[in-house]
Amino acid sequence: MSGPKVLGIIGCQVLEDEMAYIVASDQEAKQVLVIDGTAQKTLGNKIMRMAPDKKVMCFDEKYDLKDFQLASGAEMTVIMWLKPIGLHQSPPMLREEVVKAIGKVERFAKSVLIFYGECGNAFRNLEKLSQGARVPITMLKDRDGSPIDDCYGTELGGKEEYRQFLIDQPGPTYLLNTMWAANWRSFMQEIQMLRDPNDLEEVREVFKYMDYRAIIGLNTGLGDQEEFERQLEEFANIFELKKDKHRCTLHVVENSYREAKANLLRP
Repeated sequence: MSGPKVLGIIGCQVLEDEMAYIVASDQEAKQVLVIDGTAQKTLGNKIMRMAPDKKVMCFDEKYDLKDFQLASGAEMTVIMWLKPIGLHQSPPMLREEVVKAIGKVERFAKSVLIFYGECGNAFRNLEKLSQGARVPITMLKDRDGSPIDDCYGTELGGKEEYRQFLIDQPGPTYLLNTMWAANWRSFMQEIQMLRDPNDLEEVREVFKYMDYRAIIGLNTGLGDQEEFERQLEEFANIFELKKDKHRCTLHVVENSYREAKANLLRP
């Protein structure tokens, strides 16, 4: 294929570790432009640690993509746009922000991967989301090609796996993936579950009302496993919950990325 190959990825902060992994693991992706709209700004550093041979450039959302210089020759570039968890407070706003990002990224990219599930009603209709787009749009998908439910369904492996997982739980259970375990205070504040990250009584009341008895760490094998274990232990102790872990999978992420990348070859 002639000309530069550019893949766009627009995704949720909750799946940051999966986004970092999939791009860092791709030997063809030589240049990575990270536009990070989160307060933490950790995505770029994670990719650099995992793949020090890649050229990684990091900017915030004020960066004008018009200033972006494509890699020379036929080298593959990935433009990653990370959106904050707080947008989940309003599905219409979340959708609007992602659509805006698609409009900016598609001027350079030949294919765009949306690193979201349906997330309630925000992305329930892919055809509507793709309307007016000039490039193929791919979402995180189940085996049957339908969009995945949400970030937890992504890590559990699909809609049926998610449903069976919930059925198997003896009671209401709070789920933590690696990003939630590392950032739960700030995440709870951003989704307005917590006003003061040092005053946890509000959360204790919510957990009591929801009758949470346990937490389960969704373990994809990504990140520092000892640190993940420590974070789960701390969370369980603070809220007096039973702790468990569930081994998860990356096949939804890998398959969806493969499909989006294959679209680079479309005429």
